[in-house]
Amino acid sequence: MRLRRFQRLGAADVAATLKAGKPVRTPAGLVLYRRPNEVGYARLGLIIPKRLVRTAVARNRIRRLAREAFRLEQLRLGGVDCVVRMTRPLGDGELRLADFQALMRRAADA
Repeated sequence: MRLRRFQRLGAADVAATLKAGKPVRTPAGLVLYRRPNEVGYARLGLIIPKRLVRTAVARNRIRRLAREAFRLEQLRLGGVDCVVRMTRPLGDGELRLADFQALMRRAADA
């Protein structure tokens, strides 16, 4: 599934969210930065570095899961810019959709 253009963050907005946003962390090495925006609806940016997730298949799976969780939780998030960033390699446990949904819910409640 592809996010519509207005739901995606541009490079300048991603940088601003990383600089001024409040982080919500998970033990799995994911950090969601959130920052209120002026457009009134939630927007998403993803940072999944190749040095942490070597194969394209794995990176794309992580992106798909993050986008689906965002799609399911975007009304709860309201008018915020969200950037999901991976900060360390995955362990043996695979990430699931429920992990991303929990991260989005924690960000909405913060």
